Amino acid sequence: MGWTSTVVLNVIITGCYLVISGLIFRGLVRTGQLRSNPLALATSLIFLSCAVHHGHHALHVWEGGGEVKATFGTWHSVSVDVFGAGIAVLYLSLRRRYGALLNTPSMFEDQVSAETERRLRQAAYRDQLTGLANRTAFTEAAQALDASPGLRLAVGYVDLDGFKPVNDRYGHDAGDAVLREVGARLAAALLPHESVYRLGGDEFVVLSPDHVGRLTDTAARVRAAVNQRIEVPDDETVHLGCSVGMARGVTGTDLVEDLLRRADAAMYLAKRRGSGVAVFDESSWLVSAPTQRLPTSEQVERTSS
Repeated sequence: MGWTSTVVLNVIITGCYLVISGLIFRGLVRTGQLRSNPLALATSLIFLSCAVHHGHHALHVWEGGGEVKATFGTWHSVSVDVFGAGIAVLYLSLRRRYGALLNTPSMFEDQVSAETERRLRQAAYRDQLTGLANRTAFTEAAQALDASPGLRLAVGYVDLDGFKPVNDRYGHDAGDAVLREVGARLAAALLPHESVYRLGGDEFVVLSPDHVGRLTDTAARVRAAVNQRIEVPDDETVHLGCSVGMARGVTGTDLVEDLLRRADAAMYLAKRRGSGVAVFDESSWLVSAPTQRLPTSEQVERTSS
């Protein structure tokens, strides 16, 4: 093969590689996968590097003319060029068979599917308003805990006090802002091994390992986080409180959903008594202080009726 033919062949290969690299890169930009699909981006860069290599090869032969014929006209060089040209033609021919192959990098379906699944899972398990884990995430966490017997667990049910007047006076946008701020404060107040979920409305639940003194400590941190002034639109501030019901148990003996119902009953008693915190202990009694024992939720309902 003459040096002129070598130059022409390498120019053609360079152009093919540039087209392939550009199509993949454009597909990544159009589909918003420039950061989330590193495999396709790397492929685009590989083809770009191949284009640079063959372009440099062509330029070197062109500048050297017949003097480099003996070096670049050997069968070894020809075989490399033919192999590169074959890959380029094969890759481009796939575009006919798979119309969207290069425009939307579906050659990496596993990567795209994994990213899509991650985003869907995040949307399914995250509360869209506060960014906290939602009821679905709590249910899954409860099932995982139920399947691990012997864990001492504390469940806290948190309900905001005075939230409805915020919506009535300032509107739902202000109410949403308050919920976002409360969610952020609760997340910041918890320890690394604790977790918080928004069940809906102004109700939240906290999961925490149950250690000596942990119930009162967790409840105190939750109340301290919420019982602060919160800014709302129009330079107004609101001061909310919260009622916290706590329940403890051991997985394998108590279902987490049952502990949640006990904590819910304790929360309503705390709200009714204005005590702020009530604890549903292992004997199924509600207590609001270590030295004071209160009737069960069923007894409370019978008395109130």
